[in-house]
Order: sequence, then C-alpha cells, then structure tokens
Amino acid sequence: MKLVCTDLDRTLLPNGEQPESAHARPILWHLLKTYSVSLAYVSGRDLQRVLDAIDEFQLPKPDYIVGDVGASLYIQEGDGWVHNTEWETTISKNWYGHDSLGIKAILKDIHWLQDQEEDRQSRYKRSYYYQKSADETALVDTIEARLIEKRIKASIVLSHDPEKGVGLLDVLPLSATKREAVLHIQSMCQLTTAEVMFAGDSGNDVLALCAQYPGVLVANADAPTTDTVKASLRESSEPASTYLAKGGLEVAGYDALNGNYSAGIVEGLMHFRPQWLEHLHDEAWVSSAMHSAVKLRNASGRHPA
Repeated sequence: MKLVCTDLDRTLLPNGEQPESAHARPILWHLLKTYSVSLAYVSGRDLQRVLDAIDEFQLPKPDYIVGDVGASLYIQEGDGWVHNTEWETTISKNWYGHDSLGIKAILKDIHWLQDQEEDRQSRYKRSYYYQKSADETALVDTIEARLIEKRIKASIVLSHDPEKGVGLLDVLPLSATKREAVLHIQSMCQLTTAEVMFAGDSGNDVLALCAQYPGVLVANADAPTTDTVKASLRESSEPASTYLAKGGLEVAGYDALNGNYSAGIVEGLMHFRPQWLEHLHDEAWVSSAMHSAVKLRNASGRHPA
C-alpha cells in the first residue's frame, strides 16, 4: 500500500455516536510511517474546515487534500497548500461555463431544497439540505431534468447528517466525485490500483468505496450506506474490493480494535496487507506507536487524538 485516502467526519474523526478505540490512531499513524505510505484526506469539508479538523484532532498533515466532496484538490507544498488547477479544469468542462451560483439559479424553485450555509458552497459544488421525509427519487429526477435542459453533466450525491436529522444533497460536476479525485491522485503518483486504499462511512463515499481499488467501510458506517455497499458487492462481477470492518482485531498489550473510525481503517489495511499483522502482534512495535503518541502530546501540550 502506497497511498491511503480517507474521509474525515465519522471515518477518521471520532465525531459520531460510537466509541473510538483510543489506541487505533497512534497505530494507524505508525503503520503509515513504517511503510512510508502517503496520506490523502478526502472530505465534504472545504479546505479551511479540513485544516480546522487537522488542528482540533491533531491529525498528521496529509500529502493531499480533496475537499468539497471531490470538487477541489490541494497538494502540500512547504507549509502551504497549492490548488491543483489541472483538476479544476477537468471538472469544469462538465458544467459548460456554469458555476455554483448558476446551479443555484437553475434549481431555485425546487421546494424540497434549502441552501446550506455559504461556507459549505464552493465554485463547483452546490450543497443543499432536504427533509428526510422527501421523496428522494422524485427529488433527484427533478434536479436531473433541470440540469439536462442546460446540457449540464452533474452527479447528485445524497447523504445524511445524523446530528441535524436532515438529508444532505450535493450537486457536482459529473467527474467531481471522491472516486474520480482518488483516481486522479493515483494517476499523478503513478500507482497501481492495488497500491491505493480508500476508507469511508456515508452516502457520499459509496462511489469511492465501490471502485476498482481497495476500499474499507468502517464499522460505525450508517445503515443505508452499509446496505448500499453490500448490494453493490453482491451485484459486482469483479472480485470483492471493499472490506467491511467488524472489529475484533487483536493488538498486543491492548484491547482488540472495535472497527470504528480509525480502527476500521487499520483493520482494512490488515485485510489488504495481511503481512503487516506481525506489527500488531509485536509488543515492542505497538509500544513504539504509543510512545510516538505520547511524544506528540508532550510537544503540543494537548492529548493526542
């Protein structure tokens, strides 16, 4: 494995209802360091909110940030982030000169939709709330008909916010998905599909989870996403490339990992790279991982996340 791509909220970040295995993230970071694995955060957040999460949860600085559900891509350069204009040029062709404000004008009178906050919008992503009682099929059909009239090629991504109890709907250029962004990074890095892994938990991760490269659905994933991924695996004629974390992975000197959040990512890595399991059974290696976490805490004055 040369590149791990992961969603943030409720995948890497333990900001859901389920408990986190406290030792999972130190183990994950030590695995990536041991094997010099590159890291990409692939999120619905914009760049600033990704950077806020890195600070709040003391995450390692990644090599790549995919924001806005795939509509933006940034590459680490020194202490800053460089916007990948090649990616923006690629996805902009789908919208024939329109941007987010143009999409807003086209869809303005669809009563099911409510604009998300301005800081949730970006140039090539239009984001809405909708009530979970809405007829999702009719909603998507209505949006698609409006966009087709304007020759706009778009993907419509549905997910849910369990905290607010509402549906989330993103309108993106057809090629601006998390899956396509991961494939773009794979191509940039000249990696094979077997060298890339994606981890996710919710509806806007499904396409990326069910791609040709290895994927892992963390154990705390919501039920609709789990059902959709299982159905996709049943219908696929290709060998299964998505692993569903379930917990129970043994770690020397600690409780077994529960499969939630980063524990699920570790479990997925062990599934696709079983030769790495020897580290989790090695008390000295695990101790080194935890010691690295303590050094991080002492250096920052905060508890490591």
